[in-house]
Amino acid sequence: MTIGNRFLITAMKDHAVNQVELSRLTGVTQQTISKLLRGVHKTPSRATALKLAEYFKVSTDEIYN
Repeated sequence: MTIGNRFLITAMKDHAVNQVELSRLTGVTQQTISKLLRGVHKTPSRATALKLAEYFKVSTDEIYN
């Protein structure tokens, strides 16, 4: 089983937000969020990381670790 982006998995649970809501709130496509959660892509692009960091109020370093 492939593990997706750990930060995103935890942050979404902590903020009680689902993929569709996160997509709407950040402008990141639901497909990209899904791929990150499933581990198809382990790390987001720089543009995606910036959007997620802004929403979750963290640095991009936290998203990449």
